Amino acid sequence: MKKFFKIVGIGFISGILLFTLSRHGWRVFGFSMCDSPSSLYAEMVSVENDILRIKGGTTSSASAYVGHIYVVEDRSLYVGVKHNTLLGFINRWGDFYIRIAVDTTHIENVYFKDKNREKLIWNVHEGLIRTAPQATQSIDGAAEDNQE
Repeated sequence: MKKFFKIVGIGFISGILLFTLSRHGWRVFGFSMCDSPSSLYAEMVSVENDILRIKGGTTSSASAYVGHIYVVEDRSLYVGVKHNTLLGFINRWGDFYIRIAVDTTHIENVYFKDKNREKLIWNVHEGLIRTAPQATQSIDGAAEDNQE
């Protein structure tokens, strides 16, 4: 009976450890574990009162938002967003609302970033940059995807 409880205990602790590492352990690896910027979009970017807010989502339908990281370099803010498909079962919402307290007077550009790529989503001169593909009407009236 002791052996059974020992096996169950080890299994339970292993499950908790796996769950915790999948939800939070990715931050150790920085931007290399973040989602591809091409799969992310921003609906709203607000820069005011030393708080930057980003509301957006992912084009993946099964992912759950688990967190973000950021870094400020050369008057630009780089944001890495992480979604988890396998163990994101607590909530299946791919949408995110990020709130970052940062000195916004020195921010000119905001990017989504992963290990190798980045995508501009906001700059001080133009505001929100359209980041999600939208359907447009072609000359013959049929809807087609227009990706930039």
